[in-house]
Amino acid sequence: MLTQAAPGDEAALERLMHAAFAPYVQALGRDSPGPYPWLADAIAARRVLWVDGTKGCIVIDRADSQLRIEQIAIDPAEQGQGTGRRAMQALEALARKIGFDSIGLITAQPHTRLVAFYSGLGFEVTDIRPVASGKDDMPRIHMTKSLI
Repeated sequence: MLTQAAPGDEAALERLMHAAFAPYVQALGRDSPGPYPWLADAIAARRVLWVDGTKGCIVIDRADSQLRIEQIAIDPAEQGQGTGRRAMQALEALARKIGFDSIGLITAQPHTRLVAFYSGLGFEVTDIRPVASGKDDMPRIHMTKSLI
């Protein structure tokens, strides 16, 4: 289900993220997602995982004992088909195997569908605050799922 992205995957990953994130960023008042100048470095650092072949991708990072989901993109044709749920379950299993205490993520407040999706997977809201980057003024929902 989850496989490591490799150097050379950047173009395919960018196409996927652009398609998956377009509605998300447009709802935040921005024209389009990206760019992703950090992607090659994230791949080199082994922080980018493909989901079920090329049906999606997850960009992860570590914050102490927490696995952080920086990005999760599911191909729009796969959304609503269970791909995201299976990806999150596989990521949780991986996080437990590695020894993380929790998984954290952030989503934008207007995306109540995503908040409900993550809540249904056992994530809890831990904070609501503006985005630090200043790209927009929509509050972000910080969510965490305990693994212990």
